Amino acid sequence: MTTFELKPEYISQMVARFAELLLDYYVFPEIAENMSKSLLAQLANGEYYNEVNGHFVASKITKQLLQISNDKHLELIYSEKPISTIPFDPSSADHHSSQQLNNYGFQKVERLAGNVGHLVINSFEYPQFAGETAAYAMSFLAHTDGLIIDLRSNHGGSSFMTALIASYLLESYPPIHLHDTYWRYYDKVQSFWSLPSVPGKKFGASKPIYVLTSSRTASGGEEFAYNLQALQRAKIVGEQTSGKANAGSVHRINDHFQAFIPNAYVINPTTAGSWNDIGVIPDIKTLEDAAFDKAYQLLLQQLLEQYSDSQAPGRQRVNTEIVKAIQVK
Repeated sequence: MTTFELKPEYISQMVARFAELLLDYYVFPEIAENMSKSLLAQLANGEYYNEVNGHFVASKITKQLLQISNDKHLELIYSEKPISTIPFDPSSADHHSSQQLNNYGFQKVERLAGNVGHLVINSFEYPQFAGETAAYAMSFLAHTDGLIIDLRSNHGGSSFMTALIASYLLESYPPIHLHDTYWRYYDKVQSFWSLPSVPGKKFGASKPIYVLTSSRTASGGEEFAYNLQALQRAKIVGEQTSGKANAGSVHRINDHFQAFIPNAYVINPTTAGSWNDIGVIPDIKTLEDAAFDKAYQLLLQQLLEQYSDSQAPGRQRVNTEIVKAIQVK
């Protein structure tokens, strides 16, 4: 139920402004021009004046632009409440306070039977705020023999944090080139590399890792999974992800409409491409709800084979844990 009345003049001004923003900011200028022309042509034909409410207008325009751009990150958004004139800043103190209450996206960190680490990350927040939490979480997992990283509900976030977490899972030296991001507005390439030193303890570069994905895994969550998969550092288990690769920001159009407009594209140095539109393709495809059990059982079997003849102190106890955990299934 909406109460704000969308008069034709209001819609006309909104669409015209959105068309201008696309020309100014969208990452691919030629596609931006095609989308802008399409919007204005549809507007001239009276396409948007008879929609029931702002949500329908936003959804209709988003779907039309997707047909032109194949960019699932591009979105027109309607808000019944007036939109603030203060731009959203993910590095602001207010966002910091909000994410602190969400533990900066770190939902769970634990040791499972069989000395398997389990990490659930639902967003990648900026390291200047979330770095300490990340260091504690990764240090806790350092002595586990294998790791499951659950990104099934991860909607994205900061590439600085994806690079930081990846650094705990890779060799310290030499640094590894993770990906590049080209920003159209600045005409600059931003490179992301693993860090040679991290706070706390590293999990290491040789122990097995499984990353869980769903069709909802998006943006930075996909970036993290894609980079590790390209480096052959992790096996991806679950569903094909959403395919939102192009980075950008939110632009306020008026009091009730705003748009997320991608202004950058990603290039992975290993694949020379990205997951845009396609998503991350799992190494082991399974339904989202079955992904954890599948990865856990595969990892337990792998660890049992690897350490079956080990005489290291405590290893037989851990092997017994593994056998019991396998038998439960």
